[in-house]
Amino acid sequence: MNLPGLEFHVSWRLRLCLKLSLATLLSFYDASSFLAQTNVPAVQGDPGTLRNRVQQLLEAGKISEADDKVKQELTAHGETPETLFLEGLVLFKQKRYTESMQRVEHSLAQRQSDPEAYKLLAFNAVLLNRLNVVETALKSALELAPDDPAAHFHRGLLYFTTNRFGLAKTEFERVTQLNPKYMKAYDMLGLAEEELDEDGVIVRTYQQAIELAEQQNLKDESPYLHLAKFLWLRNRFEESLPAARKAAEVNPKSAEACYILGRLLDKLGRDAEAKQVLDQSIRIDPDYSESYYLLSRIYLRQGKKEEAAKALERFEEGKKRGSQPQPPGTALRFY
Repeated sequence: MNLPGLEFHVSWRLRLCLKLSLATLLSFYDASSFLAQTNVPAVQGDPGTLRNRVQQLLEAGKISEADDKVKQELTAHGETPETLFLEGLVLFKQKRYTESMQRVEHSLAQRQSDPEAYKLLAFNAVLLNRLNVVETALKSALELAPDDPAAHFHRGLLYFTTNRFGLAKTEFERVTQLNPKYMKAYDMLGLAEEELDEDGVIVRTYQQAIELAEQQNLKDESPYLHLAKFLWLRNRFEESLPAARKAAEVNPKSAEACYILGRLLDKLGRDAEAKQVLDQSIRIDPDYSESYYLLSRIYLRQGKKEEAAKALERFEEGKKRGSQPQPPGTALRFY
């Protein structure tokens, strides 16, 4: 990203994938809503079915009640493909991913016609870092439900994070056709297009994502951040600034949004404002080491050598922490 002295930043694209991927991925995998990721009904059919009742309880945060209902069904009818699936769903919500995956596998051993079971299998596999299972399960889900936008979206995530950008683009485009109001599909489509298409196409896609975010009053800074970063990479710093400001406004608790804004302001020579937002980034997340690096540069320009040294020391500490091995559950990096 052409910041002198910031050698450990191999590239801004790499840093984007490494820093944001897991946190955003986990926001997708909430069992109370994962079956409705793209704003379509979680389960088609009679709203009075057991599956729908359990899903409604999970959406309301009533995990214990959902668990009790599934246990009652197990007592009455024993293990069936449906009760095994619902057990897996509740266990997923409880973050007991290995057990959830086992229940879903048992369900699928008895019944191979349920696309939702394959999706749940895939989502558990993501969090258990079993990439081969993710791809196979999503393929099976889409064979059974070829117009399922959630399955297409998550297969797009899989392709994106394994550098199959053409396939990822196709999947995200399909989601925009199936659900034109799903902002994240356009946002991810823009990221895939960055690897493949002309600048004008990419900017228009991010603008579509931003329009949907504003129309739906979404408190999601990602499309603004991605547009800001894209324009930064093209050295279009002044154009990048409004999107960066909007990202920090939409989510003032985002350390990254403050860092990106501070980084642009630093590049444009607006030291006072840059320092203000970088300080805010550190207040939000004291471990956000990149902010310390930029602060050290500002302090040096101001002749504050002691403050610069302290900031640079904090940056180096963060650099060392960032090189440590990842704990279980973080190896599979979906955006």
